[in-house]
Amino acid sequence: MALKRKACPTGARLCAKGVPGDENAIAEAVGKLLSELGGPGPEFSLEGAKQAALRLIQGFIFVTEEQAIGQIVGVAATSAVQAVRAAGPYGVLQELWISRDFRSSDHGRHLLEAVHSEAKRRGRQMIEVALPPEGYPALQRVRRFYEERGYRVGGLRARKRP
Repeated sequence: MALKRKACPTGARLCAKGVPGDENAIAEAVGKLLSELGGPGPEFSLEGAKQAALRLIQGFIFVTEEQAIGQIVGVAATSAVQAVRAAGPYGVLQELWISRDFRSSDHGRHLLEAVHSEAKRRGRQMIEVALPPEGYPALQRVRRFYEERGYRVGGLRARKRP
């Protein structure tokens, strides 16, 4: 049974803000994304991801649902951060995942448009995204996807677990 959804700001037919009840599908989608990127790392747990998704649903997470099958086939989760270099708050696109069967079907474009609209509505100065690491098979395709939507590569990011 499909859940009632509020339409995304872009008016995209299949794109909407996540709602309570989506957290399982969102957590599973992020697990698939991490697997594609060579993970998940030791900090990932399905239960923890479900709880994080539920918290993000209250704010800045969007999903695409393929109505014909009644399943979520795409997720975009964004967090807000503050930085002096950005002169205030901006968004970090933490996860953008589209099911393999639905890539190249505009779901990603609709999700990103929804993220941009929501960021503008909230007064975010910019949206930042980390690209997959070198060696990722579809790196050039992913990079082109973002560049075609106005993103510019700004350098590498490093990570350390405490």
